[in-house]
Amino acid sequence: MAAVTRIRVTAVTHRGLIRAGNEDCLGWNGWSCAGGAPAPFRLDLDITRRTVIVVCDGMGGHAGGVEAGRMACELLTDPLAPETADPAADPATAIRALLQRVSDTLNDTAAARPELAGMGCTVAGLAIEPDGTALVFNVGDSRAYRREGRYLAQLTVDHRRPGSNRLVQALGGGRRLILTPDFFTCPLPAAPGILLCTDGLDDYAEPAAVEAAALTETGDPVPRLRDLALAAGGGDNVTIVGVETLTPAVGSGTAAGARHDRPTDSGVSR
Repeated sequence: MAAVTRIRVTAVTHRGLIRAGNEDCLGWNGWSCAGGAPAPFRLDLDITRRTVIVVCDGMGGHAGGVEAGRMACELLTDPLAPETADPAADPATAIRALLQRVSDTLNDTAAARPELAGMGCTVAGLAIEPDGTALVFNVGDSRAYRREGRYLAQLTVDHRRPGSNRLVQALGGGRRLILTPDFFTCPLPAAPGILLCTDGLDDYAEPAAVEAAALTETGDPVPRLRDLALAAGGGDNVTIVGVETLTPAVGSGTAAGARHDRPTDSGVSR
């Protein structure tokens, strides 16, 4: 019997309290979602093939940031993307190649359209296998978290220069770089699952408050984390996506153990 895992996706994006627009975006199954302050939404999905879910934080001016986030979300989660469509392909190898292609596409688009010069985005995402294994990945400073006992663990590494908000790599952004994504492999956990977020959360809310909001046993952590970012000043767009497993994989073996690879410094400014 082929493996199938059922998951739940809960997501919200908000422009914040200062910005006039929202350059954040979230994507799944070739779709993208952005906007000013939509209500949280929830999807239950059966994972029968490799499925990619992402959050992106656009940069390069409002027009460029919005377009970069939209393009990246749709391209990265396209179920027909050649890099990820082959179930036999190594997930990390496939995602690395896909991220590079999307980064190059953003740069090519910006070169052809001067009004989008410098367009780019950060990304944090999951590639989920039918057996319930999740490959966490990121480029830039969008993050992924999961519960580890009584604590909230960051699964990604911020691609920033020490002591600053200056990015060392991003998708696009006007420079032709060989990307070095960060990866972490683990079984997709039950609620609160894995939380993906843009830096509108962690740049404003205190780490202890983020941990408490994410791990509180009652209610949904996704809107609670959005509200925390807004209460802390809401100085940036904020997007949060929770992905949790609802049922163990049917017909699967044991999910892979954890693996964590760190990137090298490459040099992109935001």
